[in-house]
Amino acid sequence: MIDDAIIIEEFKRLTLEILHHDGPRGILVGLVGELVDILENAADTQFEHPSDITEGKTSSRDGLAISPTQAAMCATEEQRTALFLRGLHDAITGALELKSSEPVRVLYAGSGPYATLATPLMTVFPPGKVQFTVLDIHPASIDSAKSVIGRLGLEQSVEEFVVGDACHYIIPREATPDVIVSETMSTALEKEPQVAIMRHLLSQAPEAVIVPESVKLDAFLVDTSNEPERIVPDCEGSANSSQPDRIPLGPVFELNASTIRSWDALSTERLPAAQIEVAHPLKPGYRPFIFTTITTYGKHVLGTHDCNLTGIREISGIDHLAPDSTLQFHYRLGPDPRLVAEATD
Repeated sequence: MIDDAIIIEEFKRLTLEILHHDGPRGILVGLVGELVDILENAADTQFEHPSDITEGKTSSRDGLAISPTQAAMCATEEQRTALFLRGLHDAITGALELKSSEPVRVLYAGSGPYATLATPLMTVFPPGKVQFTVLDIHPASIDSAKSVIGRLGLEQSVEEFVVGDACHYIIPREATPDVIVSETMSTALEKEPQVAIMRHLLSQAPEAVIVPESVKLDAFLVDTSNEPERIVPDCEGSANSSQPDRIPLGPVFELNASTIRSWDALSTERLPAAQIEVAHPLKPGYRPFIFTTITTYGKHVLGTHDCNLTGIREISGIDHLAPDSTLQFHYRLGPDPRLVAEATD
């Protein structure tokens, strides 16, 4: 068996390479794959891929918490994991520049079984400088995260492990976070409670930096026959046989600290979003879609098709969209959160 000290040193090396890699995406696939292998092997529980990977999911009044197995699988998306790690690293670095006498506190809501976005950074920031609270709704995920962090000798970086619903978690006054990170979302902010979680937690820590810094939803008319599949490393640098055929309609909704604060006075399950005018003559094959862009922090951006979170989603409930129509959007909170559109002529 490889000595734990060697594993820990390799884990730190991989983390640093992922944070700074600026070469081919195929190499990043390998780096993230090796990192995730260490996380998997360090866990007491092995999250195999059962016939139903959703087994263990939790449906709540604020949205769907995916199963521990699904959360474990998310870590293997190399671009997603790398850019979230880089964004959180830079957010913590910025917070450290503002604090001198106390450690920066990071609240990680929806950690999954490996605490994928926190555990690697515990090798970069010493426990005297940065302390993490690791929170997840599933006891199995917290038990697993404890075993991973313990096996890697990083327990001193954790202020607390918490089993609980992030939408109802009360932050202890003495542990107000400087950075809040959550990756509890799906494409177009559907189904999962990212909006509700960030709104609830930021209301208790209004000065905190949030990661992702922004999740932006834009509307386009799309001819899907020319829309590429997700870009994968094997085709990096190759010419596409067709170019995307998209007509921009405009920004629709954005989740960031500013918009969250603007909702403070709202008590309904309906958040405001934009109204879009469809002034373009429609051609056969064009349909309205939502595109998602995620800025994890600063310069670190996940664009269209970079990962599962930034695929495109057709706007549902629109049977007919005539020229000069208006689309009025709002974001609906609750057990099935999502962006909702209503068309008027």
